[in-house]
Amino acid sequence: MPQLKRNLGVFGAIAISLAAMGPTMSVSLNPQAIAQQVNSAVPTAFLLAVIPLGLIAGSFVLLTKRSASAGSVFGLVRAEIGPRSGTAAGVWLVAAYIACVAVTALSFGIFSATLLSGLGWVSSPQWLPILLALIVLPITAYLAGRTMRALGHALLILEGLTMTAILVVAVITLVRLITTGGPQGQFVEWSAFRLDGVTAGALALALTFALLSSAGFEGAAAVGEETLNPRKAIPLALIWTIVMTSAFFIFVTTIAVWAFGAAPNQMQKFVASGSLPADIANLYVSAGVGDFITLGGAISSFACMIALQVAGGRIIYAFARDGIVPSRLQVLSPRGTPVAASLVVGTLAILLVVFAVLVTGAQAFSAFELTSDLAGVVFIGAYVAACAAATIVLWRQHSGRAWALLPVTGILVLIIILALQVFPLATGWELIAPLLGLAVLLGGGIFGFLRGHRANA
Repeated sequence: MPQLKRNLGVFGAIAISLAAMGPTMSVSLNPQAIAQQVNSAVPTAFLLAVIPLGLIAGSFVLLTKRSASAGSVFGLVRAEIGPRSGTAAGVWLVAAYIACVAVTALSFGIFSATLLSGLGWVSSPQWLPILLALIVLPITAYLAGRTMRALGHALLILEGLTMTAILVVAVITLVRLITTGGPQGQFVEWSAFRLDGVTAGALALALTFALLSSAGFEGAAAVGEETLNPRKAIPLALIWTIVMTSAFFIFVTTIAVWAFGAAPNQMQKFVASGSLPADIANLYVSAGVGDFITLGGAISSFACMIALQVAGGRIIYAFARDGIVPSRLQVLSPRGTPVAASLVVGTLAILLVVFAVLVTGAQAFSAFELTSDLAGVVFIGAYVAACAAATIVLWRQHSGRAWALLPVTGILVLIIILALQVFPLATGWELIAPLLGLAVLLGGGIFGFLRGHRANA
C-alpha cells in the first residue's frame, strides 16, 4: 500500500499553515467586526491578541518538537494525555476545518460575485455567491488530493501574491497619507489607537475576533509525515506563520484606520466596508487595483479551502489507520495522498453550506457568519486540548514546572473567549452556531471516549 511521502520542507509547511489561515480573507472581513467593539483601536486589538495567540502557538510548537504525525492534535494530544483525549481533540479540529471550508467557500462566492458585479458582468443576484460556493467546493476537493510538494508551492504562491499586493497598496497609501494626506483630510494619527472609553467586555470580544483571524495557523501540524525533518521544520513553520501574519494584520489595519479616518462618521464607513484592502486601493490607488484586491480575496479563499481539506483529510486518514474510523479511509492514491479522507471533508462542507443557506433564508453573508461562528466555537476545543497536553509536558519536567502556567493561561483565555461567543444567547438563526458548536464539542468528547481506546498503539 502506498505511504505518505516526505517531500515538504519548511516553506511547504508554511504554505499549508498560511493557506489554512487565509490572512487575505481575514484582513478583508474581520477588522470591521473588531471596530464595532473598539472603534479605531483595531490595530491595538491585534497587537494585544499576540499575547494569548503566542501561548496557544507555543503549545503547538512544544508538542510538534516532541512528535510528528498526520493526525495533528490527534497524534500530539494522544502522545501526552492518551488516546481518548487525542481522538476527541482530533474530531474537534476536523469539525472546525469542515466549518472553515464552508466559510471560505462562501467567502469565495461573495468576493467573486462582488468582482463580477463591479466589472459590470452580472447584476450579482442574491443566489450567485451561493452557487459559486457550491461550484468551487468539488474543484478544491479534487486539488486537495494532488501531490503535496507541488500543491504546497501553489498555495504559497497564491496566498503570497495576494498578501504582497495588499502590502504594496498599504505602503502607497502610507506614503500618500504622510506626504499629501487623504482625500477627506485623513492623516497619520497615532492617538487613534488608544482604548479610551472601551469597556473590558468590548475589548475581550474584539480580542476574540482578532484571535480567530489566526485560526488555522496549526495546519502544518497535519503534514508531519510528509515533511522532511518534521520536528524542526514544523515548529519553525508555525513560528514563522504567526510572526508574519501578526505583523501583516497589525500593519494593514493600522494603514486602514488612517486611510478611512478615525472620526466616528469615518469609522462607520470602515465598519460598512465589504473589503478593507479593496476599498483602500479604490480610494488611494485606482479602482482597477481594488478589483485586483477583490480577486485576491477570492484567490485566498480558494487556497484556504484546499489547505483545510488537506489538513482535515490527514487527520481522518490517521483515524482510519489507527482503527477509529473505517479502514477504507486510509487508502492512499498512487501519489501518496489520502484522497478518500480529503473527500469526506469536502463532502461534509458542501452539506454544511447547504444547511447554512437553508436556515438563513438563502442569504450568503448570513450563511458566512453562521459557519464562521460555528468554526470559532469548535476551534476552541481543539486548542484547549493542545494547551492541556503542553501543560502536562511542562509539568513532568520538574525543573521547569513554573512554565506550565503559560499554557494554563492559554486555556483560561480560550474559555473566556468561548463564553463570550456563546453568551448572551442570540435569537433566530444566530442561535444555531453556538448550540451546534457546543453539540459538536460534546459529541466529539463522547466519540473520543467510546472509540479512542481502539487507536493502535
